[in-house]
Amino acid sequence: MRSLRIGLVIGALVALAVVPSATASSVKGFHVEKDCDGLTCVITSSSYRGIPAGTEINYTENADGSLTAVIGAPHGTATGRCDLAPIFGDPSEPGTCVFSSGTGSLTAFHLSVDVTTTDFVTWFWDGSYWMAAPG
Repeated sequence: MRSLRIGLVIGALVALAVVPSATASSVKGFHVEKDCDGLTCVITSSSYRGIPAGTEINYTENADGSLTAVIGAPHGTATGRCDLAPIFGDPSEPGTCVFSSGTGSLTAFHLSVDVTTTDFVTWFWDGSYWMAAPG
């Protein structure tokens, strides 16, 4: 009986080693439109219901010229880093934002977007998001 239990344990461990570890669930498209005044923006349209219209995004400037962005959603926050230098050099070139940490309902939220603008007031985020698998 003991050898059967050991065999089952070894079999389970081998099965776990063979199955790839999922680090993210399915990747989904993401689109946001937002209006900004200085370092504060308000989302006017969102394809992700966890970050609805009316959600505020606050930015702080970093020493390297990038921005730290904090999305203050109704049930959590997401923090990311944005590089908008390309836009200010050539408005036809997108900037980028990457979010990989959060709180509350956005604890497992990951987001990678291109950032564009038409007039430096209305901004657009287009990319993808995923929720990290429970660890």
